[in-house]
Amino acid sequence: MRRIGAITVAALLTVAGCSAGSEQAPGSGSRTVKFSITEGKRTAGPEEVAVRTGENVTLEVASDQPDELHVHGYDKAAQLAPGVPGTVAFTANIDGIFEVELHKSGAAVTKLRVSG
Repeated sequence: MRRIGAITVAALLTVAGCSAGSEQAPGSGSRTVKFSITEGKRTAGPEEVAVRTGENVTLEVASDQPDELHVHGYDKAAQLAPGVPGTVAFTANIDGIFEVELHKSGAAVTKLRVSG
């Protein structure tokens, strides 16, 4: 009887260990940040966006002029048209500080800071 009890306890610990590993890992949330660009300059949105490694990031940019949004280091891009926000979504899995800019106007949108 004792042997069966020990096996049952061991089995329960194994199952508990497995379910604990399936919880959402820290930093695996998601963040959406919106920006507005008017006449080639940021008029809304933060100067820097800080996220944790593994976090899902969506950058949404509205511009009054056609342009291309680009996230350096991640090589993500989106076309912008007046009145139609462009969106770039990705998982921040590279640590560092990355420029986010508009290619045509050269306007700085933000800096993306990714850290564990």
